[in-house]
Amino acid sequence: MDRRKFLKEGVKLGVVAVAGFGLHSAVAGRKEPVKLPLPYVKLDPEKVAERAYRYYKKHHCCYGVFASILDELKERVGGPYLGIPSEMMVYGSGGAGGWGTLCGTLNGASAIFCLTAKDYKNLIDALYDWYQKTALPIYVPKGKKAFPQSVAHSPLCHMSVQRWCASATKFFKTPVLYNSKKRSERCARLTADVARKAVELLNDYHFKLVVPAKVKGSEKTKMECNICHEISKKT
Repeated sequence: MDRRKFLKEGVKLGVVAVAGFGLHSAVAGRKEPVKLPLPYVKLDPEKVAERAYRYYKKHHCCYGVFASILDELKERVGGPYLGIPSEMMVYGSGGAGGWGTLCGTLNGASAIFCLTAKDYKNLIDALYDWYQKTALPIYVPKGKKAFPQSVAHSPLCHMSVQRWCASATKFFKTPVLYNSKKRSERCARLTADVARKAVELLNDYHFKLVVPAKVKGSEKTKMECNICHEISKKT
């Protein structure tokens, strides 16, 4: 191959390489990093609650809260929200893969807070404090009756569920187990409650400029350890 032909073929290969790189970049979606927090618009808490209740039936609690709020933002705002898959939160059901740790509803709401608010830690404090002190579930689906309630005294799934099962057993006068339909219905309603409360907090934060106060905890955690371990504070 002579020098002129070599250069000609080299240019062709260079063009193909650059084009290929550009195509790869476009496919990979190489853009400027998305900066948080993302834009937020005022949402209807009741509309989100109804959606969260329905979504629980699809992929349970964590997904239900996260997807119900995210989908509203996708419809109202679009933009950066459109590329976020709601299914990423499916793992959070049953306290993360059934481990009974952080309640999936709180897990999903925390992710939304982080996406939409600079002071997300304050919003988490407000939501968790409300969750562990409030008699839940409050939400009543259309055409159905109110359900027995319980106070979790903890943000943990297994504590929340076990306390409710004990309360429901007294209410229904028959054992209510974890794998029962009644417990599943309770968690669906709880998903609606937490999604609604999360939106109320976000609406107040963004439009009434209310920044919730931080919750003070011990040297180790904000959660009261004695509730789970049933040990004396003097120990």
